[in-house]
Amino acid sequence: MLQDKNMYLNYTKTSSYLLVVTALILNISACNLIDIKQDANKVDSTGSIKGKIKLQTDQSGAVIVNRYHLQNKTYISDTFSRANFLGNYQFDSYPGSYFISAFVDNNNDGLYQENEHANFYSNEPGIPASVLLSPGESVTIPDIIISGKLPALNIEVNKKHHLYKIISNIGRVISLDDPMFKQSNYSMGMWKPLHFLEQVGGGLFLLQPYQNNKIPVIFVHGINGGPLDWKEAIEGLNDEFFQPWILYYPSGVRLDIISDYMVQALLHLQDKYSFDRVFIAAHSMGGLVARSSVKKYLQQYPEMADSLDLLITVNSPLKGMKSAALGVNNSPIVLPVWRDLAPDSKFLHDLNSWSIPETLPYHLVFSFKTDSTGDGVVPLQSQLPFKVQQNAVKLYGFNNTHVGTLKDQVFLKLFTSILDKRRSKD
Repeated sequence: MLQDKNMYLNYTKTSSYLLVVTALILNISACNLIDIKQDANKVDSTGSIKGKIKLQTDQSGAVIVNRYHLQNKTYISDTFSRANFLGNYQFDSYPGSYFISAFVDNNNDGLYQENEHANFYSNEPGIPASVLLSPGESVTIPDIIISGKLPALNIEVNKKHHLYKIISNIGRVISLDDPMFKQSNYSMGMWKPLHFLEQVGGGLFLLQPYQNNKIPVIFVHGINGGPLDWKEAIEGLNDEFFQPWILYYPSGVRLDIISDYMVQALLHLQDKYSFDRVFIAAHSMGGLVARSSVKKYLQQYPEMADSLDLLITVNSPLKGMKSAALGVNNSPIVLPVWRDLAPDSKFLHDLNSWSIPETLPYHLVFSFKTDSTGDGVVPLQSQLPFKVQQNAVKLYGFNNTHVGTLKDQVFLKLFTSILDKRRSKD
């Protein structure tokens, strides 16, 4: 009887969620509906460009791969990727025509210098070759061999460095009071993520200039959320030992895209500052982003793995959301992120088939309301999958709401305590 009642409650809540989403969509203006649909379609069309850099040079340093697009006879560098220890790299890219080059960052400044060894992808000497990417396609191009200085070009080339905002904002110092973090932007990031990227940008931000005697703590928000969700925890950090960083991203895009970005942003800052420890704290869906980023970081960049020294997730849908699956199957407009949040998604299957290594302490915080099956948003069964519980150093439960826990004084004291104990390696 109790089981039937719980099944009814779960069905009612997920059905109610779908009705709310549908009502929201129906009440959005026609212009906004078109924008939402166009953004969703473009995000869903994302493909990837993959390749490998082979070094035949005595120069050492990180290998930086740049992606270009051609506009008005000018090659515009819009993003970059750091090749891993095997030389592999990947760009998540919209359909289009692109060009690829790579260089050995001999002085670790992230910028190409003429004395640094480099090369570009080409099919014939001196002429960059284009990479044509169709919707949803994954293209692997032939290896790029770096053996010396950049080869001479046989064509006239104009070059311009114009990174996307979310790329140029990696490591930017900003205040938590910046208008970029206003609540309306959080909603834009979920419903119209491409508008968010163009108008707001997002990034991996520093809330104070970097100091090498302080441990970075990266705060990751969840769906329809933003950095201010973590305001109390950020303001409560011990400024003597920690420096707050915030990952700010459009929460409506596919989660692999966000975790790919987080990995590359963290690598860029690690190359720049050479820090040897970093802590990560993630709320809600941000817990999936953080766990996916950690997985990729450890697997693809094992030489950097020791720097990841603490992971905390709070009220995260670790097993997905049935409401997301209902949205994918029934909503007139499907947000791309719902596909990854659905319990049977490939993203969750791949993520949950992996275990956090014992060398990385993982603390799992969950919440519940006594009159609910969860925290009002995420059911307990999704917050507490058994396998993930086994991965955790310790579990902590709070009788509070999905966002309310982040402002709970008992939680904030616990959070400070976890950071302080790990700082001293107790």
